Amino acid sequence: MSEFDKSRLDKYIRLMYGKHIPQSVIEKAIRNKDILVNDRKPNASDKVSEEDEIFVHPAICKVFANICAVQEKEAHAKRDYSCYVEQFKSMIIYEDNDLIIINKPSGLAVQLGSKTKLAVDVMAKAYNPEARLVHRIDKETSGITVLAKNIETSRYMLHLFLNKQIRKKYLAIVSGKLGMLEGKINKPLTKNKETVCVDFEHGKNAITEFRVIKNLNKNRTLIEARPLTGRTHQIRVHFSSIGYPIVGDRKYGGQRALRLYLHSSEISFQTRTGKTLSKKAPLPEYFK
Repeated sequence: MSEFDKSRLDKYIRLMYGKHIPQSVIEKAIRNKDILVNDRKPNASDKVSEEDEIFVHPAICKVFANICAVQEKEAHAKRDYSCYVEQFKSMIIYEDNDLIIINKPSGLAVQLGSKTKLAVDVMAKAYNPEARLVHRIDKETSGITVLAKNIETSRYMLHLFLNKQIRKKYLAIVSGKLGMLEGKINKPLTKNKETVCVDFEHGKNAITEFRVIKNLNKNRTLIEARPLTGRTHQIRVHFSSIGYPIVGDRKYGGQRALRLYLHSSEISFQTRTGKTLSKKAPLPEYFK
């Protein structure tokens, strides 16, 4: 704590937990004895040093974190993303009066958060203020991402996803040589904080069909996967659970690589106007 040595307590709190935490919040926490210095109730103006033992109640830590998250969201809302319009336009593979379909690169989040400075949703709104995400893929996953240009289409697409009326295909490179040319993985999944695991007792139904496209060098296999359900991390967890994790998937035991080798390659559905729409997203160069 030497860089904060002999600073005011309220300044120390802001340096440690967020520079925009209101003075009133800090002083209320002190009054409630949720902040103590050397087991005693301090004043906000007290000087603290590296010898002092400063206690901040875990509940107050969460309050500070929530305040910072709101401030971060407001800061993002004020940020000008117009400089990313051309980059967003370069990702578009289909657009009509209702929909935008893009080929998202790996490493770009679809939704802005406290840990992301750029995402598809804000880039899309800079391109078209009415654009809104209708489904999500992982930040590390590349490929097809769909946005609606009006609320009617957004509701319609949500209905299709909920009723499993959208067909999606993924391409992935997995570690190992599969002993079958095609198959089905039927294992229920449960979300546990930031990861997902197979849970036959409490998990939600999750089914992935797959077929082998070809064997590759380095004991790897290119496969096509078709999720019949839409659980978080479904394809990643399913292939890890049968001993063939996706290359680059550090969260679920995949071989180390610069990127996750999972690509949302194709989507098919009936549009609001009754047209059957099927679109493919070209593979990234690192797959080839």
